[in-house]
Amino acid sequence: MSGSPLPKRKNRKLALLLSGLVFPGSGHFVLGHKIRGCIFVLPTLAAIVFVLRDVMTRADQLVDQINSGALPFDPQLIMEKVQALSASDGPAMSIAVWVLAALWIGSLVDTFIVTR
Repeated sequence: MSGSPLPKRKNRKLALLLSGLVFPGSGHFVLGHKIRGCIFVLPTLAAIVFVLRDVMTRADQLVDQINSGALPFDPQLIMEKVQALSASDGPAMSIAVWVLAALWIGSLVDTFIVTR
């Protein structure tokens, strides 16, 4: 019985769990829908790269300020600075976060539709 595919019910549950909890589009690959999976995976990766790049830039700025002495090593002051930087998020960051949420929800819904 080795090499036999997972039963359809287990396959469906696994696909839904992967799409909902692991990464958008990953459940589509389990189901054999590679193109549909790529439709969710690729834009998700792009949005994640954008968000992480922005977050890392801000973190580098904070570290530089702490290392130069411009920002004292005080957790309260650092948190206030982080909140101030977060409050100045531009529209691109908001769009990237909304795209991530939409892709995650869309992937889960599409996986559910595909497995019906």
